Amino acid sequence: LLVGAPREKAFPSQQANRTGGLYSCDITSPNTRCTRVVFDEETDPKMESKEDQWMGVTVQSQGPGGNVVTCAHRYEKRQYVNTVQETRDIIGRCYVLSQDLTIKDDMDNGVWSFCDGRLRGHEKFGSCQQGVAATFTRDYHYIVFGAPGTYNWKGVVRAEQKNQTFYDLGIFDDGPYEVGDESRQDKNLVPVPANSYLGFSLDSGKGIVSQDEMTFVSGAPRANHSGAVVLLKKEKNQRALSLEHMFEGEGLASSFGYDVAVVDLNKDGWQDIVVGAPQYFDRSGEIGGAVYIYINQQGKWEGVSPIRLNGSINSMFGLAVENVGDVNQDGYPDIAVGAPYDGFGKVYIYHGSKNGINTKPAQVMK
Repeated sequence: LLVGAPREKAFPSQQANRTGGLYSCDITSPNTRCTRVVFDEETDPKMESKEDQWMGVTVQSQGPGGNVVTCAHRYEKRQYVNTVQETRDIIGRCYVLSQDLTIKDDMDNGVWSFCDGRLRGHEKFGSCQQGVAATFTRDYHYIVFGAPGTYNWKGVVRAEQKNQTFYDLGIFDDGPYEVGDESRQDKNLVPVPANSYLGFSLDSGKGIVSQDEMTFVSGAPRANHSGAVVLLKKEKNQRALSLEHMFEGEGLASSFGYDVAVVDLNKDGWQDIVVGAPQYFDRSGEIGGAVYIYINQQGKWEGVSPIRLNGSINSMFGLAVENVGDVNQDGYPDIAVGAPYDGFGKVYIYHGSKNGINTKPAQVMK
């Protein structure tokens, strides 16, 4: 079990008070203590600051035998330190660890920071905050990063090849792919307005729009004041991710898209979309948070009406949504929904079915 601890105290060599970190817990051992993973322990104060960088804010694994990605979205790049010209850019960065939780010499020494070295300032990449979300595609081919602070918080999603076997075989694709185009870096190509936070949540899969092509799913929880979720595709002969479809939130400031999950709930071979909107509010129904289930119509999304699951008032129901596999072994995948302010916090389990979703929770963990 891997646990992010974004407010953990710093290693002595990091020259900071709190930096965050990553812990490894052996769930097969009677020993209940977890061990801190040692990486990112050095700091060059003339070039960077790791104070309150929030390492561990994101933790994702490829599964047994695969890699692990963990990020610090508040990592600062510094220039002209201790002068009147000093600058601090909150670009964020991520580390990719091997299955033994160490950094290998290949793949950029484990460090991934695509905003480093680009044009600065909040209207470009100076506040890109890479690592608020990060994930691997399930075919092990790409690693995907969200950088919601890019382009005056329009946000960016970036997919890079991450399969060392392909490199060893001399197989390269024409990536990386990026919203706004990796080559052109054009904010006008980002399909949401400023302050949308595109890249705040991520998932991906084949069988969303096409059975053969990978689609990247990302939440923009402040888009158009209610939130949005976009489906993105790779553009042929370009280094761009472009819009295929957009789902829009229905409630003002609902944070629609705070989290997303891709899961084939009705087992028809097409992936469905689950969207959390933890700040959705309906006074008349005493609703505090919602989750929207979009059932895929063989790759056609126009006119699809979602099924809405409602949380209790002030519960932040939908802050986290996750594909948890087939929990009850009935042949249909299931989902988990987090509601951290429902009492002392609850997790709801909903079962998939031939009709898409059973709207009554099968289990409530508290």
